[in-house]
Amino acid sequence: MRTFLTQSLAAQSDGLKTRLPAVPHMLAALAIWPAFGASACATGLLLSSLVSFVVWLPLTAITLNKGQGIPEGVEPPAFTGRAKFTLFLLWTLTAWAFAAAVA
Repeated sequence: MRTFLTQSLAAQSDGLKTRLPAVPHMLAALAIWPAFGASACATGLLLSSLVSFVVWLPLTAITLNKGQGIPEGVEPPAFTGRAKFTLFLLWTLTAWAFAAAVA
């Protein structure tokens, strides 16, 4: 029984680690709401997520690949902590900029 509980707790903590990177994004998103209102907040979050996946993530991956394109079938480089932080900053600034433009 003890082994089962230990394995169960370990699995839950691994699941928590995969969800924790979203916490800063949620805090940044919630900070937009009181500043610009609900509709501007939703618009900013949707557009910044789109820009992040279409622009910021590919540019960061190419930068980590020393400016070379990533060929098909080759695994992209792993993102460093600094790259993840930069992506978070870019995402946050984009969300705030879109929210301010819509408000």
